[in-house]
Amino acid sequence: MLSSQFLINQKQCCGNGCRMCPYEPQHIQGNQQLQKRWNQSKKKSYTTHMNKINIPMIGLGTWLIPNDEAESITKDAINLGYKHIDTAQVYQNEEGIGNALKSLTVPRNEIYITTKMWPGMFNQEEPFQTFDGAIKACEQSLQFLQVDEIDLYLIHNPFAKENRLELWEAMIELKKQGKVKHIGVSNYNVHHMKEIEAAGIEMPSANQIEIHPWHVVTKPLAEYMDKNEILPIAYSTLAPIPNWREGSRWNGKPEEMKSGAMPCEDIANKYGVTVPQLFLKWAIQLGYPVLPKSVKYDRLKENLSLDHFEISIDDMTLISNIAIDEQKCLAWSGDFDPLEVE
Repeated sequence: MLSSQFLINQKQCCGNGCRMCPYEPQHIQGNQQLQKRWNQSKKKSYTTHMNKINIPMIGLGTWLIPNDEAESITKDAINLGYKHIDTAQVYQNEEGIGNALKSLTVPRNEIYITTKMWPGMFNQEEPFQTFDGAIKACEQSLQFLQVDEIDLYLIHNPFAKENRLELWEAMIELKKQGKVKHIGVSNYNVHHMKEIEAAGIEMPSANQIEIHPWHVVTKPLAEYMDKNEILPIAYSTLAPIPNWREGSRWNGKPEEMKSGAMPCEDIANKYGVTVPQLFLKWAIQLGYPVLPKSVKYDRLKENLSLDHFEISIDDMTLISNIAIDEQKCLAWSGDFDPLEVE
């Protein structure tokens, strides 16, 4: 899996066989059969499922959607064509999403469900999660969502340092029990995942992290996930939009970012799309499934409408070049980055 930093530095195929390479691979040049196959692969729609966990490339993000609104918004999204719903224990809206899933006639196997176990947070009265607690948390999520199996179950953060390996062992156990199909992590950096690797047990299938043009995937993290076939899933891809999470305390933007000009508007105008559509397509073309959140029907529809344009390599590079050096995550409160947690 390529990092967005790749597009800043790399101008042609590096010859290392990277998945999702945007350039014509060196080894097919001059081979007519492989050339034909490459030309066909370039035409695949963004809706093609990718990687070993078969996750759709666009999902509905539901952070900050209240439980009493989650049912109607989830129904709207699924009726529009969304095939993936992303939620979490800590979002406290799994019940509303479950009611939507139960009321619709769409077959269960056509909707991909991701949810996350909350392992705890620093400076809170509640203790960090345990093995048994993680099992119970998953069972509660299954009950709220009214499903027999969760497609992708994630550990939400790496904060439970002393319990991280124990919690991962619980995830493996849940998979063995058939309660979850795929297991992964969220907000994990290389040193967090290396703990799992050192234990010699099953590795995560995915890592859901903040990815947008201001906060690109670092080269070490991208290379580690690529080597271990861990799929990066992008959240907060629309963070550079000035009014993103306006009024929420879960917005780590400095004031100048909140009131600044709309970035990359000239590029979006070139393709006749909005900047949110441009940023979502940028992430998808880099190989990252995205999770845009909205409570407005028109925005839900707009965020799903990405198949009518393709961003050129030059413009992909321009978008990646707005990255801010050493930019911390913006989706957390204050000057905090979960990737930097010990």
